[in-house]
Amino acid sequence: MQHNNVPANMIPALSANSRSLWCPGHSHHLISYLVVRHEVPFVNQLVCAMPPNDRTPLIDRQGLLPTPLGSPPVQDHPIFLRVCHPPCGCLSQSCLVYIRGFLVTYLTVLMGMLLHYEINWREKDDGYTPWRIPFQFSSLSFALLWLYHVIAFFWSFTHLYYPHLDEYEHRWESVILWVMSPPIQTPGSRKRLYFSLFYTIVHVFAAMNVIIYWVILVPNGHGHLPKGKYEGFPTFDAIEDFFTSDGWFHPFCIVNLWVVTGLIAFAEVLFLNSVRRQVPVPIHLFMVVFFLGWYLGWAAIGQMLTGYPPFFWMDRKAVGKNEIVAAYAVGFISLGVIVFCFLYGLVGMRENITHCRKATPEVVKPQSRIEDRTEDPEQEPAAAV
Repeated sequence: MQHNNVPANMIPALSANSRSLWCPGHSHHLISYLVVRHEVPFVNQLVCAMPPNDRTPLIDRQGLLPTPLGSPPVQDHPIFLRVCHPPCGCLSQSCLVYIRGFLVTYLTVLMGMLLHYEINWREKDDGYTPWRIPFQFSSLSFALLWLYHVIAFFWSFTHLYYPHLDEYEHRWESVILWVMSPPIQTPGSRKRLYFSLFYTIVHVFAAMNVIIYWVILVPNGHGHLPKGKYEGFPTFDAIEDFFTSDGWFHPFCIVNLWVVTGLIAFAEVLFLNSVRRQVPVPIHLFMVVFFLGWYLGWAAIGQMLTGYPPFFWMDRKAVGKNEIVAAYAVGFISLGVIVFCFLYGLVGMRENITHCRKATPEVVKPQSRIEDRTEDPEQEPAAAV
């Protein structure tokens, strides 16, 4: 690839590594030089001809290519990389890896404790059977949250410590690292969309799990608390008695499954990744509704197999009429839509906050000097650097 205005010593940088546009070196200076020269069409050709390698670090703290006069970014980073980078500079990538490692360890240990609680500690007077576990909404939301954090930890670890991997290396260590690394984004691939949908479903389910438990189940006496004692909204004395009279294990599992998981999802969205707002919105919204409807069908299968519904409102005998069951089902799906809108706004708020923090004079200053560029092309590469 040749261009009349490109310095000859920068041309070999393009062919040195055609898969990695974001690698540090001459290619970055070449892009900066072309943008300052207002060669945006040619830069777009470079971007199309050189798809980014998702295992290489970002080129700068802003995560954007330099753009002239406030024009849009030349290319955005894929969601796989944004999961591996915190939204602000106060949290380093190495610190993020340690945090993700702690969360994976905590959730894995908690999973074993919750299984022990569900199998051995739950009350058996209502005919409870462990076969109800796969059909519970709390079990499904926890499993998705655990899977997401395992994937995010592997990607963050390999992206930071093993950014350059040889796909033709067949040693078992390289194969394991290759599997643990973020996927390669190829032209025409829909991997970004699929993972964005997975990211959305995980956090919508986690938030819904907490809201349904404390807003619907507990006030109606179906919150795994001692029946006949905590119906309605629990008082302070009831909560204190619950945490002190039955040992630590039972309240520990309740709090972690229906409080801590929601806090982890909230912290992930705000502080532990730089994933942008979901696009296209209609597809994400449709898939949220689709998977919530799928769960209602899955819960109905569980009710037929075990004889007990995951939610009390799915039992016509408990609520009285089929119309009430249908109303609860519509409310269940509507709550998912509301949570998705809240999640979308939360991500947008984080984007605006981090954008304002990065809009410093040091960032604006190079763009303001574009108007004062000299007419001598031999001096412009130095200014761009």
